[in-house]
Amino acid sequence: MSRKIFLHIGLIAVALMLSCQSYSNLSEKRAEKAAGGSGDIVIGIADSSSNPSLFLDGIALAVEDINREGGIAGRKIKTVIYDDKGDFAEGQNVARSLAKNPDVVAVIGHRLSDVAIPASIIYEQSGILFISHGATHPNLTRYGGSFTFRNIPTDEEIGRQIAQSSHKMGGRKGSVFYERKDNFQRLADVYKSEADNLKIATLGTHSFFKWQTEFRDMLSVVRKDSPEGIFIAGSLPVSAILIKQARDMEITVPVIGGTDLDSPELVTIAGRAAEGTIVATVFNSETQDRGTMEFVRRFRTKSGVVPDTWAAQGYDALSVLAAAMKKANSSVPVVVASALRFMDGWHGVTGAYSFTREGDTKGKAIYLKRVKDGKFELMRLEKADQAINPMYVVEDRTLRIPIEGAIQTIDPGLTEDMASIEVTAQLFLALTNFDPKTYQPVPGLATGWTVSEDGTTYRFRLRQDAKWTDGSPVTAHDIVWAIHRNLNPDTKCPYANVLYILKNAQAVNKGKIKDYSQIGVRAADDFTVEFILEYAATYFPALTGLWVYRPLHKQAIETYGEKWTDPANIQVNGAYKPVYWNKAQVMILRKNPKYYDHKSVRIEEIRYYNIPQSSVGLEMYRNNELDIMGGSYLKLPFAEIPNIKADPKSRGEYSQQPHFAIYAYGFDVRRPVVNNVLVRKAISAAINRELIVDLILKGGAKPATTFTPPAVFGGVDPKDGVGIRFNPDQARKWLSKAGYPGGKGFPEITLWHPASENHERIAQAVQASVSHYLNISIKLEAKEFNEFLKATSLPDNPADMFQYGWFADYPDANNFLSEQLHPLKSGNRIGWNNKEFADLMNKAEKSSNPVERKSLYKRGEKILCEEEAAMVPIYFETAHCLVKPRVKNWYQMAIGGQRICDWYFEK
Repeated sequence: MSRKIFLHIGLIAVALMLSCQSYSNLSEKRAEKAAGGSGDIVIGIADSSSNPSLFLDGIALAVEDINREGGIAGRKIKTVIYDDKGDFAEGQNVARSLAKNPDVVAVIGHRLSDVAIPASIIYEQSGILFISHGATHPNLTRYGGSFTFRNIPTDEEIGRQIAQSSHKMGGRKGSVFYERKDNFQRLADVYKSEADNLKIATLGTHSFFKWQTEFRDMLSVVRKDSPEGIFIAGSLPVSAILIKQARDMEITVPVIGGTDLDSPELVTIAGRAAEGTIVATVFNSETQDRGTMEFVRRFRTKSGVVPDTWAAQGYDALSVLAAAMKKANSSVPVVVASALRFMDGWHGVTGAYSFTREGDTKGKAIYLKRVKDGKFELMRLEKADQAINPMYVVEDRTLRIPIEGAIQTIDPGLTEDMASIEVTAQLFLALTNFDPKTYQPVPGLATGWTVSEDGTTYRFRLRQDAKWTDGSPVTAHDIVWAIHRNLNPDTKCPYANVLYILKNAQAVNKGKIKDYSQIGVRAADDFTVEFILEYAATYFPALTGLWVYRPLHKQAIETYGEKWTDPANIQVNGAYKPVYWNKAQVMILRKNPKYYDHKSVRIEEIRYYNIPQSSVGLEMYRNNELDIMGGSYLKLPFAEIPNIKADPKSRGEYSQQPHFAIYAYGFDVRRPVVNNVLVRKAISAAINRELIVDLILKGGAKPATTFTPPAVFGGVDPKDGVGIRFNPDQARKWLSKAGYPGGKGFPEITLWHPASENHERIAQAVQASVSHYLNISIKLEAKEFNEFLKATSLPDNPADMFQYGWFADYPDANNFLSEQLHPLKSGNRIGWNNKEFADLMNKAEKSSNPVERKSLYKRGEKILCEEEAAMVPIYFETAHCLVKPRVKNWYQMAIGGQRICDWYFEK
């Protein structure tokens, strides 16, 4: 430790010994008052105006957010703000003033180490919890204080990271500068030690004073040494002056510095000389983390600028403090300090991290950013075709897509949610594709097919240039093996029923037949696959486009088991391959060089971002952070559609497209109360679908009383009057007949829906309509999508009603009615068992007469949605799409499985 800091702390220690009793009394009084749990919770804020930043703006936003959410157990956060001016003496005055205020339970601030360290001693003695957002010197937490924390890595971590990054950038020799202060000398020493470990030679070490303005003599030596890079451990403005003079002397090698240079002040002082300067930072404003994106959006809306690192650090410091208070259910400093130490993996806007027993951060990420065109830009250290950096996007090569909910799987045998289906379509070839204009099956992996006279045997000829990513050919044997695997009961393929059309497939899947060779699929040769059906089905070529028919790489699955879909292990044959997957955030696909038609694929990279809130997605789209919204992806916010249509800019990017999808609610008919058909009919008749479409969807959909969209083969024309329409009088009669006149005695039932703004608004409308007309109560519960999907697929589903949507896999009512709701051949999530309906579906499957099939499906719809009311259709979806003008040849597949390989960017 420098003599200066030793002297400061020594003088403070003497003063504290003289006033120890008074500080002790303050500590006890503070704890006692905090334990009372009344009034505002007062937090001291110590800014450092000598280093201009947006720290106070970050604090203000955190206060606003915490108080808007009810504060801490109903108590509001109140701040008292001081300025230590980056000065030791002023820092002491601030600390003493805060210590004398018995209402102050915590202090956040004191960015500089030589101010924060002595201030921390006063806070320790006076029982105030202290979090520094910028002090990196190890001595801040070295002496085992009970109340002292930092939410920034130490010089040891930062110095090592910078050296390692220098090594990645190819540096093999460099020069080191440090400001003559203990913390900067320490940072330089750590950097040099790690550089030495990495075989980076230090050609010379130069020190300077904070007040220094002339560096030409030192820089002349540096020019002679010819380093490949320069490391500066120092503060501003002096470091910026050093950089400017280096550039004036035509020293053009990369300059890299610590977090103290992480400020726009660097560019203000150094001007164009700052171009290319690299600094360490703990905040990535470009990340696709939902919380960080929302913070950046709200900060920019409130302050008019993008938050800097110190705004994020201040926001995080106050947020984690509030989280600890909530966890401890207390504002007593010693109790909150204990809670902080046990907060594992807390997720803030600067990332996820924990606190050590000493009060340091653990696991906090350190990034590098470079000055480019006068602004900081996050760096990537490898070439674009080598690096996988989820935080960095090369805009001109990357298609950015939002999805609602995490991608659950990319295993074609386990895929069932829309997001997973969309991604799987980019990775694995299907025997057939759908023509985007006619929606008739056309060749895909297959070059063509033939069918026997009786319509029960199909032969598909495969293209011979299709390859797996390991270079091996895709063969008919891969399809046969995939189907056998999907029918194996142990696989638990959620859509094994789609394969039941194959001879003996259902018997094998149910365990009645053990011999898989009896399944109606075989490889006639390496590139010919033959299917034998239980009955003739003219729509079978459309079925072969579904994911359960797609070939799989046997060796990869047998080698890696459940981990075969990890990007490092997976074998694909489509236009793209996965290279990065974080379920909570993003999946990255890149062009597959082994794809048979890879030369025609012009979009190099696709990123699917998990963004459950439509409003956040729209804001990102408007900020040019996304290329597309709506359709198969994250829906547009209903309330914003009129504004989008009215806005001259967005109007040109907006379109309505066909979308073969239904939005409905299903009853779990196994549960009490809703197992009464009269109750179900009453609820269905009490829902004003037209009002929902007009007020919530802004007219962007069609009210539905049947399950299959009319545009799909077998769908019922709305004019035919099938289903239950809005009729409050009839609804009340049905409810009364069920034994609940006027809603009396009716128990509260639950309705589950996926957690999102759009789902919530529709559910609230249903809740209000039913409550108003029937005087009964529906409890709404929003669930994260993976939890929702899993729970509503179980026989003991705890929800009485749940949102049920279906998006056509192929344009036939069989896909909606039989494959979703057949009592014996589907997942049957509603637990419904109606023999007549099952018989109708069985007959429709086997019929080759289009007129007869339509009649059978119409009768099935009447049973499902009217006579039994097991399903409550709400509306038929329309795809509302926003697409950036740079995306060319875009088209919306109304049945999903977008063909991104056909799209390209405008040059």
